[in-house]
Amino acid sequence: MDRLRDNQLLRGRVQRRVRTHTENLLLLLPAFALFAYVVLVPFIQGIPYSFTNWKSIISPKREFNGLRNYVLMLKNTYFQQAFVHTIHFTIIYDIGANILGLAFALLLFRNSKFANACRTMMFLPFTTALTSAAIVWSYVYTDVYSALFGAASPLGQSSQVVAGMAAIAIWRDMGYCMLIYIAGLKAIPNDYYEAATIDGASTIQKFFRVTIPLLVPSFTSNVTLLLAWGLRCFDYPMAVARNMEAAQTSAMFVYDYIFGYSKAGLGQAAAVMLTIVLVLLTRVVTYFFRKSEVEA
Repeated sequence: MDRLRDNQLLRGRVQRRVRTHTENLLLLLPAFALFAYVVLVPFIQGIPYSFTNWKSIISPKREFNGLRNYVLMLKNTYFQQAFVHTIHFTIIYDIGANILGLAFALLLFRNSKFANACRTMMFLPFTTALTSAAIVWSYVYTDVYSALFGAASPLGQSSQVVAGMAAIAIWRDMGYCMLIYIAGLKAIPNDYYEAATIDGASTIQKFFRVTIPLLVPSFTSNVTLLLAWGLRCFDYPMAVARNMEAAQTSAMFVYDYIFGYSKAGLGQAAAVMLTIVLVLLTRVVTYFFRKSEVEA
C-alpha cells in the first residue's frame, strides 16, 4: 500500500511538472514565433548571400565567390575599426548600466511611496525610442553639458564620442537593469540575512557573501542581454554621429555595405560573422555566470 501511494504521489508530481512546463512553452510560443520570423529566418536566408558577389538588394545577379567576402571583411580597415568601437561601446555600456542599476536597486527595492515613484521615474527612459533618446541627449550635450563644464560636446570629439554614446545608452537602460535586480533582491529569503547576523557578519560581509552570490541569475540576465544590445549598436551612431569615423560600429558597417556601397555580399558576410561572435560571447558569459549560481 505504501509503495502504491508513493507511486501515485510521484506520478502526480511528474504530471504537475509536465503540465507546468507545457504551459510555459505555450506562453513562450508566440514570442519564439515572432523571433523566428523577424530574426532567425532572415538570418538563415542571408547566409548563402554571404558567399556571393551580390551587389545590392535590387540586383538579382549573384555569383558564388566562396570565402572571398569573409577574407575581404577581415582585411577591411573600416570593419576592424568599427569592431573595436563596438567592443569599446559595449564594455562601457554593459558595466555602467549594471553598476548603476544595482546601486539604484539597493536604494529603492523596499516598498514605499517614495521608492515606487523613484522606480517609475528610473524606468521611464527605457520606454523611450533609441533614436529619440540619442537626439535629446545630443541637445543636452550641446546646451547643458557645454554650459556646465565649459567643454565641447563629446559627440563632436573623436576621442570621446564612443563614451558619449555609451552614456546615453546607460541612461536609457539602467532602469531596466534596476528592475531585474530588485526582483532578484526580493527573491532572497530573509532567513539568510538573519543567519549571517547571528554569525556576526557585517553589512558589507552580508552584501558580498549573501546578496551578490544570490543575485547571480540577475547578473546573468542583465549582462547577457546588454551584451547583445551593445554589439548590435546602430541607432546611436546613426542618429548623432553619422559622419564621424570614430563613432562607426559593426552594425553601421553592415548597413553601409548593403545599402550604401553596393557590396551587399560583403555586408551580409559581416552580418553573419557578427551574429556568430554575438552567440559565442553570450554563451561564454552565460556559462561563466551559471557556474557561479547559488540556489536560494
